[in-house]
Amino acid sequence: MAVGLLSSEILKNWGNMAEFEPRLAFEHLDKLAYEIGPRLAGTNGEQKAAEYIRKQLEGYRYDVKVQEFKFVPRASRTRMDAGLLLAAFVASLFLPAQYSIIAFVAAISLIYVLPRAMPKSKSQNIVATLGAKNPKINVVIGAHYDSARCTVSPKLNIFVRMAFFPAISALTICLFARLLGAFSTIWPIVWGLFAVIFFPVNIGMFLSTSGRHVSPGANDNASGVAVMLETARVAAESPTDVNLTFVAFGAEEQGLEGSRAFVKARKTLDEKIVLLNLDMLGVGKQQFIIEGNGLLKRTRTTPQLNEVLIRCCKSVGLKPRLWWATLAGHDHIPFLRANLPATTFTTDVLVKDRIGNFLGKLLKLPNSRIRGYRYIHTADDIPDRINLENIEQTGRVVLEFIKTVK
Repeated sequence: MAVGLLSSEILKNWGNMAEFEPRLAFEHLDKLAYEIGPRLAGTNGEQKAAEYIRKQLEGYRYDVKVQEFKFVPRASRTRMDAGLLLAAFVASLFLPAQYSIIAFVAAISLIYVLPRAMPKSKSQNIVATLGAKNPKINVVIGAHYDSARCTVSPKLNIFVRMAFFPAISALTICLFARLLGAFSTIWPIVWGLFAVIFFPVNIGMFLSTSGRHVSPGANDNASGVAVMLETARVAAESPTDVNLTFVAFGAEEQGLEGSRAFVKARKTLDEKIVLLNLDMLGVGKQQFIIEGNGLLKRTRTTPQLNEVLIRCCKSVGLKPRLWWATLAGHDHIPFLRANLPATTFTTDVLVKDRIGNFLGKLLKLPNSRIRGYRYIHTADDIPDRINLENIEQTGRVVLEFIKTVK
């Protein structure tokens, strides 16, 4: 992907464009998080939000399409996973070594197979396009509009995410070692030691999906959608030599289901397409560019695209930092796995981050950190906590990005 500046004629047209109005953006945010409120994927709230976004984009004279898709709710999948693993683990105390391995492998296999037969919910992406006469590149600006269930405890979620794979890996090694003759006389003791970790992980998986309430999602991610919609309004009034696509992703909180569906449905996506994903832009004075995601299975964002975004931030007086999101996923990931340039722009509060620093040093992850905004996935993620200056600054960055990338 080549990057650079557009022609002076195009820049002149952009110089005469309408200004980004943070007040209008905040009206979108207030509509989504306050009036519509919780937007759990597959519910009436999410549907109302999708309809609102569609009408706004049509009002800006975009060609708008609704891409429907089905998904298995994350809560159902997580509880099924926990139940199968717990059953296999308990069975391993009583079964011979060879049958313990069979039960464990069967549980892992069912985790991958059973979701195909589980009841599915419906969601949708709202896709708005604005074509140029002689497009040089297809720029996608995306933001998810669904919100998540309220978390029982942020620390519990971190514990489950950090302990799950080590616990499963250690148990797998232990079961194979037992099959080869190890622990033959002390297996109940070894099993009891594993239970100290395995039971809390399983209980944590159940509890993490037990919340009955759904977050209003002002920062996560009505803020991203608000910036996207106001950017779309401004962009619609100014000519460019790029094809613009604005996508409101559904079911992001269910495992990036909306962005997966978008990429899957567009297998013939132009190789020049780039994605700038907007996620949680309303709080914190520090701007971040997601450098990568994951602990063991790592996905790195496009360095060239990050460099463009850094320059765009600096051009409006901001000093962004890179961030390796160790325990979080973003809608750019399906694009990257389809070999499409993509990254995510976000903001956050700066706090002491012992866990992020520890994981970074342990696993040699650059710029590792855990999100500092403490109201994520809670009932307190409300419009009153949103900083209007954040909305204005990030809107200017997105507009600079559209002008600059090519």
